[in-house]
Amino acid sequence: MAIREDFSAFHTVCPESSMLTVEQLLRMPSVLVGRPQVFATPDELLRTIGWAHILENFEATEFLRGNELVLTTAIGWDEDPDFERYAASMAQLNIAALVLELSERLPAVPQGLVDACNNFALPLIVMHRPVAFVEITEAIHQWLFAQQTQRVKAGREITEHFTKSMHQGTPTDAILMDCARMLSSTVLLEDSGYNIQNYASVDILPRNYFEQWQHRSRASHNSGNSDRHAVPIRMHGKLFGSLICPKEAAHPAGIEHVLTMAATAIGADLLRRPESRLWSLGTGRGLLEDLQSGMESNLEFVHGRLEAAGLPIDDSVLQGFAIRLSAGHDIQRAAQELERTLCPLASCLVGLIHAPHAKLFGLLSHKQDSRGPLDEAPLREIHSAPHFEGALYLGPAAVGLAQGQASMNQAVAACELGLNTQDELVNAGEYPLALLAHELRHEPSMQRLPQEQLAGILALESSRRFEYLRVLEACLASPTNRSQAASLSHLSRSVFYQRLATLEQLLGADLNDAQTLTILTLSLLIYRQSHQDT
Repeated sequence: MAIREDFSAFHTVCPESSMLTVEQLLRMPSVLVGRPQVFATPDELLRTIGWAHILENFEATEFLRGNELVLTTAIGWDEDPDFERYAASMAQLNIAALVLELSERLPAVPQGLVDACNNFALPLIVMHRPVAFVEITEAIHQWLFAQQTQRVKAGREITEHFTKSMHQGTPTDAILMDCARMLSSTVLLEDSGYNIQNYASVDILPRNYFEQWQHRSRASHNSGNSDRHAVPIRMHGKLFGSLICPKEAAHPAGIEHVLTMAATAIGADLLRRPESRLWSLGTGRGLLEDLQSGMESNLEFVHGRLEAAGLPIDDSVLQGFAIRLSAGHDIQRAAQELERTLCPLASCLVGLIHAPHAKLFGLLSHKQDSRGPLDEAPLREIHSAPHFEGALYLGPAAVGLAQGQASMNQAVAACELGLNTQDELVNAGEYPLALLAHELRHEPSMQRLPQEQLAGILALESSRRFEYLRVLEACLASPTNRSQAASLSHLSRSVFYQRLATLEQLLGADLNDAQTLTILTLSLLIYRQSHQDT
């Protein structure tokens, strides 16, 4: 090892967010003055030092806790020491390195010690000149205390920042961006079904970053997330999902602390606003966000504000609606066109949802004593307007704001699912099972359902997984007519029956059992609604 002759201008430069390593120790002036001779591999020099301890006794296990740098002059050693036992006991404690100062009593390093340290991968540093151990220990301890002080300070700043975010009601997307900037990394919000709900990044992500995400993330969770950092988002006993960042992310306060505080702030926001994708289309229309969020305790307050905004609730029939916007749409003109058609039939309030597809949605209100249901003829004309694509979806007629809220959510859900796109006007209430799956898709138990019930299929590689999901879908669509199911799966009857037998083995289920078919139908609906790769 090359030794510098001039130490006056040499100083230690240690990364602020890292632990002190043996390699960094060897650059300290208090160590270099001893003319150190190093017996260690490059990888062994990367071991971290948790403390420094002077030990003249040969019994290491009685005085050490582990991860220390041990300094000795060998003054307390026996005449014929057992170096193998000595090195083994230190290796068992994961000692960072052994520093031996030569003296008149021990003028040369024993070859037995060199061999034993080499056998147990214990870095050995031999000082050929006298050194002040107190200066080495002081430098190490000051460095460690400084790092701990910085970590505590940084941790306090992180805690204060995200606590303030919770008090101010900062939305999830802003919290994610704050977290990404702090970690100089990508941060992802994932639900308990391994679906990405949102993310923030300081870098431009590769185009294939989210490819096969659910299956890759599922494997990472099952292996203990050793390839990344993942912290659960849990509030009031409810698990929303996980906050995830890459392994290479860094922060002086520690990655786990930053993610934990951010996860707490996000959990608070999700409890307040489980659906935060809505933005308003004019004065008063932001009220639909409060209504769609599903906070029952706020219905009375929302009731008053809706009526003040011109939407009658008392003595009125409410009906939700939703329609998807076409590509290149003009939002304002689309909203005006929709209002022009709806207002002669009923009072209406219109809002906009951006994701997963841009759509207008809202509530219709007409008096209970009006003659019969709404005239559907004008509603069917909306389908042909250039601002829209697909059908107009209507929720069931409802009385009271709670039922009106459900009607609106059903219309939005049916629109998101694209149910019965051949028709111009679709009544969402005709598809109860699909709507039930959509309504419960954010519940952790429902998100886990396809992962548990379809586990045998999901473990397959992509092409086989797609094929067996298609066979299962055909079987569930026509459970009593296997010939028709074979036709739906685009397979011959003989091949279909072979696939069916394999499918039952993969699922460990009897596809003739009614209860099993119901559970699988619900599982497949939830899976199809949250996975785009199938």
